[in-house]
Amino acid sequence: MSMKEDIINKVTELANAEFAYTFASDFEGLKTLDYGCTSLVTDATVLYFQIKNIPSLLKTGKRLAAKIHKLYQHTLEAIAKETQGHLNCYSPDSFLLIYPKENHNVNEVVDIALKTASFFITELREIIEQHGHVSFSIGIDKGNILGTKVQSDNNNDHILWFGTPIDKAKAIGHECNRPFFVGLSGTVYHHLDEEHRISTKHVLGFKKEVEIWSTVSYSFENVKKHLYQTNLLKSFEEA
Repeated sequence: MSMKEDIINKVTELANAEFAYTFASDFEGLKTLDYGCTSLVTDATVLYFQIKNIPSLLKTGKRLAAKIHKLYQHTLEAIAKETQGHLNCYSPDSFLLIYPKENHNVNEVVDIALKTASFFITELREIIEQHGHVSFSIGIDKGNILGTKVQSDNNNDHILWFGTPIDKAKAIGHECNRPFFVGLSGTVYHHLDEEHRISTKHVLGFKKEVEIWSTVSYSFENVKKHLYQTNLLKSFEEA
């Protein structure tokens, strides 16, 4: 059989197959996916992590950009493992951290994002800045996403994820710039409890409650929306 015939036969087979999907509350279902028209749908909170300065690093050299990517990747892999999330290398300058609703509520995931931002800024800044500035953002949204395999192996990183929450988290991440490292969609913000929306500061000896998040307008799918961003940092040692 020629290459042409092989491709036509396979594409015809895939086109005629029903695209099956399974609803799941965690990622155990990823193990059952095959390299075909099968997928997993889950309700999750999505963190889109973007390394902002990869384009400028590439002007210096591809090896430097790849090294910086590796520093971020190793850190995010460790955080995902510790916090029971799923890390996906989304592109040369970005990652997805996915937390199923069943195992994590929105407040927990926002906490993880704030602590992740803090870790890069306070603990890893000197190491990373030997090679380039610490420059990143984290956009967060929640909802149903669909994952399907893109390679015929058991590596869960070879899952391609689809869904509006991913696109919206990406748009929010693009809008956030230093010192506002973390941004939320309105959906996520309105699911936060008071502890994650209000901070108490001492002003002239008096306690004053202040809003943690500032509101910014942005466009998503040609519709004006609001995102909520902050420069608040939290340590992984904090409760």
